[in-house]
Amino acid sequence: MSKRWFKWKAADAQGTLQSGRCLGNDSLEVQTLLKKEGYLPVKIKKQWNWSAEFLVRPNAQWGHFANRLSSLLEAGIPLLQALEIMTQSRGNLTFEQSQWSSVKNSISAGCDLWEALLQLKSPPNAYVLSMIKAGEYSGNLAKVLSEVAAELEQEGNFRQKMKAALAYPILLLLAVFVVLCSLSIGVLPMYERLFESMNIELPKLTQVIFAVGRKFPLTLQILGGLAAAMVLICVIWKPKDWQSYLNNKIRHLPYLGRIYRLRDLIQFTSILGYLLMTGIPLLEGLRLTAGTLQTMEMLALTERLIQSVKQGNPMADLLFESEIFPKEGAEMIAVAEESGNLDKMFLQIAFSLHKDLEFKLDQFTRMLGPALILIMAGLVGLVAGGVMIPIFDLSSQLK
Repeated sequence: MSKRWFKWKAADAQGTLQSGRCLGNDSLEVQTLLKKEGYLPVKIKKQWNWSAEFLVRPNAQWGHFANRLSSLLEAGIPLLQALEIMTQSRGNLTFEQSQWSSVKNSISAGCDLWEALLQLKSPPNAYVLSMIKAGEYSGNLAKVLSEVAAELEQEGNFRQKMKAALAYPILLLLAVFVVLCSLSIGVLPMYERLFESMNIELPKLTQVIFAVGRKFPLTLQILGGLAAAMVLICVIWKPKDWQSYLNNKIRHLPYLGRIYRLRDLIQFTSILGYLLMTGIPLLEGLRLTAGTLQTMEMLALTERLIQSVKQGNPMADLLFESEIFPKEGAEMIAVAEESGNLDKMFLQIAFSLHKDLEFKLDQFTRMLGPALILIMAGLVGLVAGGVMIPIFDLSSQLK
């Protein structure tokens, strides 16, 4: 069952009425959770606030958590005391602070940090859990948390850049539809009536333009309704499954797919490099990295690397054969395996790929905007030409 957000009102130990929201499968689960936190539930109902339901940024939340906890640990503060500081509040605890308090209690009971986070109702993703587990395993939790915060910030920046890169082309595409719809409703019917009243034999292009113009507004309404219905279904019914499906489809687009595959490579090389730097053995690092990957191509490559390392074979041979891993990177890995600097080399490859990603994003934005402008100008010019041809024919006959 997919979890939903619930709004709640409850009385605390002092009898003061508090309110907030919680992620759960049903109201009974939320009620049980509130009672464990020391609240007496008064009212619980589903939240249908679209901005809170679908525009939340869990990566940003966990990035802030990792950054703050890392700063406290690097200052020499023990983990339990650091979590205690994070839950301190002048007033009543927020629900997030109550969760950190629950994490602190779980650690006090003997759990590791990653196990305590996994018990939360809205736990972090596999990448965060794997990195924290690796940090506790190697004894470099503060450093790993700092790397997690940096990686999540980088992931957020990538998503923002992709949204910004697509915003302008989408506006241009909407402008194309608005212009064509305006021509179909206001301009083309006027010229069609004019030509019919004059009994002019219209060219084939003009006939096609008038026929399309008559059906375009209705077709646009139907397509818009279907698109809105699909978006609504995707958002309400298993949004994560639909998001994964759309991401896989985007990765097969001609140019945008290359950008997403490049991002997958950056994630693979950076995560594995950080894990190796913290002292995690290569085989364990590959297993932890495999648990954070989302695309089938990278997951299949990682599984093959795990089997190769188990057999004592070098990774470079498989990377050379791979169609998704760059050949230059495979050569660098071959050198690193001989010198014993795999961690630094993976991070160096991630840095180089990130620079390439920045260039391709900028290139994509600069190419797509002018291309859509040319398409819009071509469509408007085609309509104008189709309307003007009968007028030119009529003027030549009058002469």
